[in-house]
Parts: sequence; structure tokens; C-alpha cells
Amino acid sequence: MKVFVALLFALIAVSISSASANDFQCGVYRCPDMHACVCDAGVFRCVYRSQVEVSVKNVGHRMVKDVTIGTVGMNLKDNNAIWGISVEGRDIHLPSYVDLAPGQTHQFGYINKGNNAATLYVKNVKIN
Repeated sequence: MKVFVALLFALIAVSISSASANDFQCGVYRCPDMHACVCDAGVFRCVYRSQVEVSVKNVGHRMVKDVTIGTVGMNLKDNNAIWGISVEGRDIHLPSYVDLAPGQTHQFGYINKGNNAATLYVKNVKIN
């Protein structure tokens, strides 16, 4: 019974200390809040990522068939770090199946390395 109580006390102490810690273990490092732990070829490091959600809204009075959006400073985490949009070189486009009626919105997102979102600007709009 004494062993059980001691074990229970040790488990509670570990749980409380783990729950109250703001940082988490990353190899021999401790990552601060808002950072991710990455193990690359056995090397651990803490990195900062920004997840961004973007809305494209048709504020005109005609159907929009495609929008070409230019990017500056887009440094994606990897090839799977962008969704809901088509990527062509340094530009992004609405997916081919998306047409925006007046007032309609399309959302996409991406995960950028670092703590800044990319600068996005409209390069071309194809109207029907």
C-alpha cells in the first residue's frame, strides 16, 4: 500500500510539472511557445511557423473564373503546406473547379516558415 501511494504521488507530481511547463522538450533543447520541434537527420531544432488563412471574395457584379495571385516572401514549410489553391511557379490560382459568383468567397491556407505571412497581390482576374 505504501508503494502504491508513493507511486501515485510521483505520478501526480510529474503530471503537474509537465502541465505547468510552457516549454517542451526537443532533443536536448526546450522549445518556447509557438515553436515546433523538427528532427532533421537526427538533429533536433526549434522552428517558428506561421499558419495563414486567406479569403478571396468577389466584390464585383460578374462571375470570376480565375484569379492569379502573386507572392512575395512565401517560404512554404514543404510542398504539402498549401491547400485550397493551385500553385504554378511563384504564382497561385483559384482551383479550376472554383468560380466565384458576386459576393462569394473562397478560402485557402498555407504554412510559412518564420513569423511573417507572405505578401499576396492580385496579378490577374479572369471574368466571365
